[in-house]
Amino acid sequence: MTNFQDLTSAWQQLHGLAPEAFAPINTDADLHSTTDFLRALDREMGEAAGHPLAPLADALVYRIQLYEAAHFPVPDADGPMMLAFYLDQKALTQQQLSALTGIRQSTLSLLLSRKRSFTAAHARALGEYFGVGAGMFL
Repeated sequence: MTNFQDLTSAWQQLHGLAPEAFAPINTDADLHSTTDFLRALDREMGEAAGHPLAPLADALVYRIQLYEAAHFPVPDADGPMMLAFYLDQKALTQQQLSALTGIRQSTLSLLLSRKRSFTAAHARALGEYFGVGAGMFL
């Protein structure tokens, strides 16, 4: 049977040792603090499989994901949106991307304007160039 008095004492000790690990994430500042703690924990754990603190890291990742999903939702994105995003991120023109991927500029324009669907060849070429899976564009 669980001894709640001992559990309470252990919980208070844990919270005192690593408040960032157990404090609620209610603000962006809390998120930043928890993320910094998770990075430090990852460095401490290294590549060791089955590290005893791995469940703590998993719990932190879960809590961070919950906060981010609620406060920074990612809209569903389709191929044209992803292509526009990557063009913007790399500050590329359609002409430059055409030269880099072999996809004609006019085709890129049609893809971006949703007047043409992505083919598997388009998705593979774009995925290879941008270093992402082809599925990002399909």
